[in-house]
Amino acid sequence: MKHYSVFTFIIIASILLFSCDKVNKGGETGEGQENKPKITSISSQFNGKAVYGCPIVIKGQNFSTKPGGNIVMFGSKEVKELIAFSAEEITVNVPHLSGYDLMLSVVCDGVKSNEMVLRFDQQKCDSAAIFKNAKVEKIREGIVWTSTTTTWLGEPRSLNVLSIKPSITNQIGIYYKSLYGTSTSSQATNLGAVAAINAAYYGGTAHDGFVRVDGNVKVKGGRDCASFFANGAFMIDDNEPAICAVNGNAGAEALPSKNVIGSGPLLVMDGTVQAVNNTSDHNTTSHPRTAIGLTKDGRVLFVTVDGRFPGLAVGMSSELLAKYMKILGAYSALNLDGGGSTTMWIKDKGVVNHTSQGGTSSWDTPKERSVGSIIYVK
Repeated sequence: MKHYSVFTFIIIASILLFSCDKVNKGGETGEGQENKPKITSISSQFNGKAVYGCPIVIKGQNFSTKPGGNIVMFGSKEVKELIAFSAEEITVNVPHLSGYDLMLSVVCDGVKSNEMVLRFDQQKCDSAAIFKNAKVEKIREGIVWTSTTTTWLGEPRSLNVLSIKPSITNQIGIYYKSLYGTSTSSQATNLGAVAAINAAYYGGTAHDGFVRVDGNVKVKGGRDCASFFANGAFMIDDNEPAICAVNGNAGAEALPSKNVIGSGPLLVMDGTVQAVNNTSDHNTTSHPRTAIGLTKDGRVLFVTVDGRFPGLAVGMSSELLAKYMKILGAYSALNLDGGGSTTMWIKDKGVVNHTSQGGTSSWDTPKERSVGSIIYVK
């Protein structure tokens, strides 16, 4: 019996020693495990989703309180510069990355936390990537101009956007000069406008766009043109803009609005990117583009995309333009006349995009094409 008791005691003692050793080495109930950093939630101003260049708040426990003690891991990307930190909360800007949705963790004083999925708002991330180094300027109250020369989807882009909030002081309208017209800048200057873009297809061709101004039909437009040249219309009455789908220029003419431009292809409708006809070079080839968009919060977007400048600006296909307008926040959007006609003019700045009318030599000295009509703000 004594032998058996001593043997039992040795076994029990060994178990206890092993358990204590496990605790001291950070087992599940040990001090090391209790002090391990842990992420419990990730929040942002975009419904919890991350956007490049914008802050997220990481909440949890046992984060380092030492300067330089926390490293936030966005997948394999290390970020050491924090906006703020404490033992329970870290605020950090999301870096520009090459993808979306990744595992986030925090290394605190050399100890790694658990991982948590970080999801991204892809549309806002694309916008942040495109306009990362953009020039943003307030033209006047309710009008903001954004301009950038950048690389997007592996190709060079030159992009201009005017975001306009219609108001008593920001009146938007359509102006028609004549069949062959004059330059965008000349028409806008004569109107006393603040800014303008070229508008409808013109020139007496089969795909001319329908134009009505103040209730007067200026151009009936081609009636046998391909549908994608006239499957949408922009309207403006009492400073309230709208974009809708139509069945050709006849459909645009049937609209009750006093001010209408028929054009196409329709790019975005009710927040959904529209399918475009990909059997036409007009849509599939990257060209300079002009477009108009409306956001859900009531802003009007004047948009130009430069092209035909190899190595500097390649333009966009209609399909890519539709995706781009959606990225800009357009709830509805319509392609206007492009190519050599693409022009954005701003008072006291002149033509702000790189027009292709003068060929590659016109990059720094824009040359304007005469256009039949413009959309302006004054």
